[in-house]
Amino acid sequence: PDSQIPLTDRGYAQAAVAGLKIRNLVGNESVRFFHSPYMRTRQTLLALLRAFDKLPVLLTSEPRLREQDFGNFQDPQAMDAIFEERARFGRFFFRFPNGEAGTDVYDRVASFLTYLFRTMGGTKSAAFAEATAGEPRPRTPVRNYVLVTHGLLMRVFCMCYLRWTVDEFERVWNPSNGEVWVLQKVDGRGIYRLEGRYCTTNGGRRGGRYVDVKYGLNQTQAMPRNMKQPNPSRRVVPGAPDAFDAPQFAHMKDVPGPGRWNRGDWESWTAEREVLARGEVATGRGWESDARR
Repeated sequence: PDSQIPLTDRGYAQAAVAGLKIRNLVGNESVRFFHSPYMRTRQTLLALLRAFDKLPVLLTSEPRLREQDFGNFQDPQAMDAIFEERARFGRFFFRFPNGEAGTDVYDRVASFLTYLFRTMGGTKSAAFAEATAGEPRPRTPVRNYVLVTHGLLMRVFCMCYLRWTVDEFERVWNPSNGEVWVLQKVDGRGIYRLEGRYCTTNGGRRGGRYVDVKYGLNQTQAMPRNMKQPNPSRRVVPGAPDAFDAPQFAHMKDVPGPGRWNRGDWESWTAEREVLARGEVATGRGWESDARR
């Protein structure tokens, strides 16, 4: 089963370096780790924790952070054909036999995200109190949260929080093994910004800089600014010549128009013309009824 696949020796080494990177980032501040229950993520967690010797941390096993379910038992030859089918159908919407679609992963990650922010709480010690029920409350809340999860889950988590469109999600590449992505809190705004991949020198022990996550067809395109902070709604002025020219509206480009008015040609189409062509009369009452349905 996929849940029982272990790390390789190289995987352990990559996880140990990732732990040093994270420790370099957080120093001696408080940390809470949420981890997938899969074997390889538990092994990754243990390797990460080597960088936190003698520093108390909080651990939470979180099944919603598991890898996308590709089916119970997978035959390699059959999976090749399934992955080809997924490429034709669309990666995000394709459902694996006896497994999940990307939409299912999105739903459970959205549920986890709600829970995560609830643990952060609005009171001084809400996060620690929730995490250590029955123990004395510490004086300060948790300062850092680390998700030990899988590549697709990292992308879906960012998609949920930053409100990426499906088109934007599919332009982002999975991280490499042991890659660390950082969401940094924006002072005074109560939101988090995707800083990018955290890179260090000397095996993770010193230095530190952010590099954009891999994006675009060649993995080196600059990620649009609107994808780095929560973007729940996107302002547009319908009818303006450049209404959908901005990068945040890339998902609206090349959307085909009604077939009767030259497919894709929205300039020659209006709702009034469509109503007249269908021989319908749009009364105020009729539109109201349609809205109610």
